[in-house]
Amino acid sequence: MEIVIPLIIGLSLIWLVGRGVPWNAKLMTLVVTLAVIVLIVLLERGGYWPESWRRS
Repeated sequence: MEIVIPLIIGLSLIWLVGRGVPWNAKLMTLVVTLAVIVLIVLLERGGYWPESWRRS
């Protein structure tokens, strides 16, 4: 749940901001956002995330 809720919130924000935007631009925004989320999760799980940025 720690990852799912922020992901749902982010996707809903993309949907709200992207109303009236062509589908290809919306799809590209979605792909880039998901890539950034995956990159951050991989960095954190791999131990490369700065210690001062961690919550726990």
